[in-house]
Amino acid sequence: MRATLLILVLTACGPGGDAPSDDTDTDAALPLGIPTSGDGDTRAGVAVVDLTPVVTETFDDVNGNHLFDGCFDQPAGGTPDCPEGWDDVDADGVFDAVFIGGFSPLRPAEAVHDPITARAIVLEDGGDYVAFVVLDLVGLASPRIEDAADLLAADGFDRDHLVVLSTHNHQGPDTMGLWGNPEACLLPGDPDCVKGFDAVYQERVSAGIADAVRQAAASMVAVDLRVGRVAMRDRSPLFNGSVWGGHNPTAKMHGMVHDIRDPVIVSDQLLAIQATHRDDDAAGDVLFTWTSWSGHPEVRGGDNNALSADWVGVARSVLEDHYGGVAVHMPESLGGMQSALGGSLPLVDESGAHVLKTCTQDDVDGPTEGCTGKTVGEVATYDDGVQVPVWAEQDSWDFVRSHGWHIAEAAIAALDAGETTHATPLRVMAEDGWVPVRNVAYTLLGPRGIFDLGLDEGTKDTDVCPQAGEVTLGCLPFRVFRVQLGPVGFASAPGELLPELSWGLPTDDPQWVTEAADPTARGPGSRYFPQHDPDCDDVPFDDCREAFTVGDCDCLSLHAWPYVLSDDDPALHPVLDDLDTPYKAAISMTSTYLSYILPEPSVNHAVSLLTDDGDHYEDTVTPAWDFGTLYLQTWNRLVDRWDAASP
Repeated sequence: MRATLLILVLTACGPGGDAPSDDTDTDAALPLGIPTSGDGDTRAGVAVVDLTPVVTETFDDVNGNHLFDGCFDQPAGGTPDCPEGWDDVDADGVFDAVFIGGFSPLRPAEAVHDPITARAIVLEDGGDYVAFVVLDLVGLASPRIEDAADLLAADGFDRDHLVVLSTHNHQGPDTMGLWGNPEACLLPGDPDCVKGFDAVYQERVSAGIADAVRQAAASMVAVDLRVGRVAMRDRSPLFNGSVWGGHNPTAKMHGMVHDIRDPVIVSDQLLAIQATHRDDDAAGDVLFTWTSWSGHPEVRGGDNNALSADWVGVARSVLEDHYGGVAVHMPESLGGMQSALGGSLPLVDESGAHVLKTCTQDDVDGPTEGCTGKTVGEVATYDDGVQVPVWAEQDSWDFVRSHGWHIAEAAIAALDAGETTHATPLRVMAEDGWVPVRNVAYTLLGPRGIFDLGLDEGTKDTDVCPQAGEVTLGCLPFRVFRVQLGPVGFASAPGELLPELSWGLPTDDPQWVTEAADPTARGPGSRYFPQHDPDCDDVPFDDCREAFTVGDCDCLSLHAWPYVLSDDDPALHPVLDDLDTPYKAAISMTSTYLSYILPEPSVNHAVSLLTDDGDHYEDTVTPAWDFGTLYLQTWNRLVDRWDAASP
C-alpha cells in the first residue's frame, strides 16, 4: 500500500456557540437533540475531536532507514541481533511504539507533525438526518465502528444513519494491525510477533466517533448549502503528463493522479460542498467546507517518522484559513492506485505562492525548455504560454504542502462557480453484505490476532454468506450506504474502490476501446496499459489467472482482455450510474476497511503478500478475488430497496 496545524476545539455548542433558531421544533423526537425543520430548511452541525496518539517511547534509528531494526525486549540495543535500542519510558521492558499505518511495517512514530482528528458533520432536513464522521486513519474495521454505533444507539441514534469513513491516511497510527511486525508472526511463539494497533487507542477512536457526532448534533443551525465541482485534469496542463497532452514531467500523471496500476483510469473530480449560516446573527458565515477527492493521503511516503494527516491536513488548514469554519475531507474512488505518489507537482511555498522557474544564464545559453528567447531573470514559459513551475521534491513536506494547496484552490474555484441549494430531500439507506476471507495472509496471520478486523466474528453460515464454506475464516461483514443530500448523491464502498467500479470505463475514448479489447495495442507507449508484456499478446488472462508465467508471458503484467467489470453478470454496472442527482460521488473507506475492491475478471489469484505481485499488488491485499462482484451485488440490492421506497 502503497506545518504544525492548529487544532480547532469545538465545545458542545459547536462553532460560534450558535443555538437553534426560534423556528426549531426542539420537542421533536429525533435522537441526540437533533432539531427538526420544515421542508426545504436544512440544518447542520460540525465537530472536531482530537485523536492524536501520545508518542512516549522512541527508538535509535542507527541506520537511518526509518524502520525499527531492534528487539522489542532489548531497550539497550547495540548487539548484532538487536542493533537499535529504544527509550523504555515506563520501564516495563517492552517497546511501546506507536506504529504508523502505511508503507513498510515497523515504522514507529517519533513525533507529531500535525494532528490526527475525527471530524463529524450532522445534517437534518424535513425530519431525516445523517451523520458523517471522517477519521485521519488508514482505515478502521467494522467492530470498532459498531462500538461507536452502539454508544449512539443507546440514545436512539439509528446506526443506519451513521456513515463512518477513513481518509486512508498513510501517516497516522496503525489501526488495522498490519504495520507492527507481521513477518515474525508467521512463526508460532516468536516473541517479536507484535501487532501494529493498540487496543486502548482503538477504544479511544470508537469513543471519539460517538463524541464527535454528539457535539455536532448539539451545535446544529439553519444553513444554506453551496455545491460545485471541477475536474483536476482541466485545472492546469501542469497536472497532466505527456500521455494526456500536458506538461507534467510524469508522463502518466492525469488530473494530478499518478495511477500506477493498469489500466490507467483516474477519478479526478473535485467535489466541494459548503454550509453557511442562515441565522441573522451569523448569516453568511461558513460552518463547514467539505471536499471529495480521490488521491491517497500518502504523498509523504515511508521516509518519515512523524504523525500527520498528510496533504488532507494541509488542504483543510488552507480552507479554514480562507473561509473560517471547519473543513472536512472525504475520500472518493481512491483504489487503483489513485495517488500523486511518484508523480510531480508544482511547488507551492508556505505562504501559498506558486513557485515559478526563472531563467538563468545557463538556461538562456542552453537553451533550456521555456527559456528560449528569454533574458536572465524572466519566468520560463512553455510554447503555449503556460509558466514553468519549480517542481516540488518528491516524498517531502514541500510535496505534501503543495498537494494540499492545489486541492484547496480547486475547491475554492468549484465553490466560486457553484450553486446554492439545500439538502432537500435528505435520504439515507444502508445494505449489509459479506465477503469471504480468501486472502492467504489474512488466513495465516489472522488467528494470531494481528489484524483488528473482527476475524473471530466472521460468519460461517452459508445461508448468510454462500461462500463461507469455501474458506477457513468464513466471511466478514460490510455495509454499503446510499445518501442523497438534495442535488448531491453518494454511493459508499467498504474499502478502496477502483474508479471503473464507480464511474465506469472511458469508452468515449477510441484508444480505450482498442486497448481494452486488443492486447497487441497495449504495452510501452500505450495510454491505458503501458505495463503490458508483449509476450502476453496471445495469452488469455484466464490462462494467467492462477499463474505467474505462461511460457514467455509475464502474467503479473497482464490484465483481462476484453477489460470488463464482470464476465457473466450484465446487471453489475458502475454504482454511480444509478444516481440521478446532478452531482454525484463515491465515498470509499466506509463502514469498515477491507482493502481494494477490484473488477473480478482482472484479479490474479496466484499472487499474495508472500509472493511477487508485479502490476497486481492490489490483488495481494484484497480479502477475496470476488469482492468486487459481491460489492456490486450488494449495491444492486440497495438500489432495489431505494427505488421501492421512493415516493
